[in-house]
Amino acid sequence: MKPTVVIVGAGPIGLTLAGLLSQRDIEVLVLEAHPGLSKHPKARGISARSMEVFRALGVEQAVREVSLPNAHIRFFRADTLASEEFVLSDPPATQERGHTPAPGVLCSQDLLEPVLLAHAKTAGATVQFESRVTEVADLGDRVRVGYTQAGKQAEVEAAYVIGCDGARSIVREAAGVGLTGQTDLARFLSIRLSAPLTDVVRDRAAVSYFLGGGKGGFLAVDNQDEWIYQYPVPDGMNVAELQGDAGQLTELVRVGAGLPELEVKIRDTMVWRMSALLADTFVRGRMILAGDAAHQTPPTGGHGMNVGIGDADALAWRLAEVLGGRASERVFAQYSHERRAVARAVIDISLGNVSGGYAIDDELLLGTHYGAEPPVTAEPYAASLDAGRRLPHVVVGEAEGIGALSTLDLLPGRLAIVTELPDAAWAAAARAYGVSYVPLRSSAAGERERGGRCPSIGLAAGEALLVRGDGHIAARLSAGNVDALVSELAHTRGR
Repeated sequence: MKPTVVIVGAGPIGLTLAGLLSQRDIEVLVLEAHPGLSKHPKARGISARSMEVFRALGVEQAVREVSLPNAHIRFFRADTLASEEFVLSDPPATQERGHTPAPGVLCSQDLLEPVLLAHAKTAGATVQFESRVTEVADLGDRVRVGYTQAGKQAEVEAAYVIGCDGARSIVREAAGVGLTGQTDLARFLSIRLSAPLTDVVRDRAAVSYFLGGGKGGFLAVDNQDEWIYQYPVPDGMNVAELQGDAGQLTELVRVGAGLPELEVKIRDTMVWRMSALLADTFVRGRMILAGDAAHQTPPTGGHGMNVGIGDADALAWRLAEVLGGRASERVFAQYSHERRAVARAVIDISLGNVSGGYAIDDELLLGTHYGAEPPVTAEPYAASLDAGRRLPHVVVGEAEGIGALSTLDLLPGRLAIVTELPDAAWAAAARAYGVSYVPLRSSAAGERERGGRCPSIGLAAGEALLVRGDGHIAARLSAGNVDALVSELAHTRGR
C-alpha cells in the first residue's frame, strides 16, 4: 500500500483526521509509536462542535454510548470529595438552546480512541502501532517518512505528512517550526485509580471535582469505581520518587476524598505540565501540523482536544480539494492562518480561566468566525449567515438512525452551494463549477401541506451560500450573482 497521506500519531486528532480523509477516498497510513491506544483517560471533554464532526463521521452515537450521562456534566467544588458542604454548577444548557444537533459529552480519551480507531479502519485507513517515526524529509514533490517497526527500519513516501504527534512532535521538529508562549505554568501528577466511590458521589455526581487547600481534584471516568486524581506537584518535590511509592499515592487520594480508610488501587500515573504554546506556523512545505503538535492549551475549560478536532475538520476537505486537483496548495496557508488564530484565541480564553471559577462552555467553538479578530470569543453563541461562520443548525425533517435531521446533516463534506428552496439557476452553476448543490427543503408549499414546519436559516429568495467542506460559510451570494461565486471559489481554492 502506497499512502497519499501519512499521519503521525494515533490519538484523537490523528484518528479523526484518518477517518475524515478515508471517507473522502484518500489512502491514509497512520504511524503510532506506542504499542496500542492510550490507557490513560487524558482529555475528556468533547464539545458540541466536535460532536458535530463525529456526527458527520457517523460515530456520534457510538461516542455517546461510552460517555457519562448528560446530567453529570457539571462541576463540584468543596474541601474534599466527601464534604457535607459543596457547590454544584448547572449542566450546560446546550440541549435546551437548540443551537446544535449534537450537544457535547464527557468521554475519557481511553474510551473515545477505540471508537475512532474502529471507524478509521472500517473506512479504509491503515493504522500501524509500534511504528516510531525517526525521520521526516520534504523532497519537494513528496515526503519521505522513516520509522522503526519491530526493531527494523522502514520508510514510506507520500504526498503529505501530518503531524498529530503531540507536544514533542517529530514532524514539527523536522519542519523546523518553533513554539512561542508560556511553559510550565503548573505541574500535575495524574493518578489513574480504582476506588469504590459510587455512594459518595451519588448526590453530587459531576465531571470534575475541584478541591480546596491545594489538593487538586478528581476527574470522573465513570463516576463509580474509575477515577483520575490530579495532584498539583509542589516546587522542589521529587515526583519520580512519589510515582514509585504506592503508599504515598494512596494517602494523597484518601486525603483528597476525605476518606481515610478508602480502598484504593493505583493503576497508572502520568506527569504533565500545563503550557500555553503556539507553533509559529502550522504548515511548512508538505509537512502540516494539527492538535498538540501545533498548539498546547491549558486544560482550564477543556478546549484543547476540541481545537485539535477542529484542525482535522478544517484540514481534511482542503487536502481532498488539493489532491483532487481542484485547489492549489495555497489553501494550506489559509489553514495555518485560520487555525492558528483560533488556537491563539482559545489559549487566551483558557489562560483567563486559570484563576478558577470558570464554567463549562459547550458552545464556545460553535461561534468560531474565521476572518474575525479574534475568531473565538466567550460571548454567547448566536446563529449567523456571515462569511466565516458555521452554517446554522435548523431541523429540517427526520432521518432514520439520527432522529431530527439538521441542515448540517445535508452538507456533503466538500464545497457546496446551499439554498433554502430548489433553485435551477444555482443548481446549474454548481454543475458548471464543480461543486455540490444542496437545497435545504423541497418546497415551502409541500411542508405546509404535510402540516410540518417550514424551517428557514434566513436566506432571501434567490440567495445562496457557498459553504466549505467543514460547514463554514465561504460567501453569501445575491440572486444570480455568478460572478461573485466564481471569485469566491477562486479564493477558497487558493487560485
